[in-house]
Amino acid sequence: MTKLTQKQLKTIEDAFNSLPEDMRTGTYRTMEGIEEQLASGAKIIFYMRRGENIMDDDGNIHYVIDKMRLENDSTH
Repeated sequence: MTKLTQKQLKTIEDAFNSLPEDMRTGTYRTMEGIEEQLASGAKIIFYMRRGENIMDDDGNIHYVIDKMRLENDSTH
């Protein structure tokens, strides 16, 4: 995980903690998935989090996939 700063790690951990326990699986919802994305050489990684203030009329909570550009990427 050396490609991520402490701030980026915290952001991803907070995002994963916003998910219900039964949703914490898969590429965009686990640290293992993040590691796979990093290992592939991705310059932008994707992760899932609970949407802020996103709730439909029935009271269902929605989740979003967000992206993060690696800070050490010299192309940004």
